[in-house]
Amino acid sequence: MKIAFLTPYKHLSKFKKYVEKKFTCIEVKSKEEITKDVVYLFVAPNYLNYKITEDFIKGINLKGILSPSTGTNHIEVNSVPVIDIKNEDVLDSITSTAEHNLFLILSIMRQIGTIEELSTKTLGIMGFGRLGKMLNLIGLNIFKDIKIYDDSYIDEDFFKKTDFLSINITLEDRNKDLINKEFIGKFKKNIYIINTARGEVVNEDEVLDLIYDGKVLGYATDVVKEEHTPKATLLKCLIDPRILITSHIGGTAIQAQEKAYKAVIKKII
Repeated sequence: MKIAFLTPYKHLSKFKKYVEKKFTCIEVKSKEEITKDVVYLFVAPNYLNYKITEDFIKGINLKGILSPSTGTNHIEVNSVPVIDIKNEDVLDSITSTAEHNLFLILSIMRQIGTIEELSTKTLGIMGFGRLGKMLNLIGLNIFKDIKIYDDSYIDEDFFKKTDFLSINITLEDRNKDLINKEFIGKFKKNIYIINTARGEVVNEDEVLDLIYDGKVLGYATDVVKEEHTPKATLLKCLIDPRILITSHIGGTAIQAQEKAYKAVIKKII
């Protein structure tokens, strides 16, 4: 079987050896390079600046689309299965995104220039799933305190004590634009916001308004709305020291990619 990789993979020596033993693999940069004998399309959100749609895969006789990710908002296809690694055990050993969370926290303060010790600050973790729990473990010996907000549990002082709000919730219809003026208005302090979830969970325009008002001290995010389209949004275009955007690199540590890429391939063997 042949797999067309829209995502680069040859830099991953272990994965390259593993996958090329089992499949015929080609790296492609466009639909035109995909041959008719391709059975699977491999595409990660981190490397994609457009969406995989029905038009994109038209004329390709695919068995499925592989994504070594937990979120699939970069794929809008219903005609073939989308195979990801959401809820797979391998995720418990991948710490890359949680570590990037900490990087964003440290970086946004230093970019703005108001540097304070995290040992005097409270981290508020919104979403206590895999990443929320990892971030909690990382932060226990760094922050003064950690407060949790989850569907089933909210710490009593979450809105009163939080200095850094870390968004670690999943993208669902009910969560779209959840982080907005009304929600942020519940916090007693002026806060920093860190987002390694998905851009769609944040009302970016309202967060920008709150930055100008001083309620949000800084917004550091690894994800944005319209991430996989050329559409210009205000957040994408704005240059402001209170805003830090990284290009969805949270899960791209070499070790993380080795594990995630192999895990999704194993699902089709």
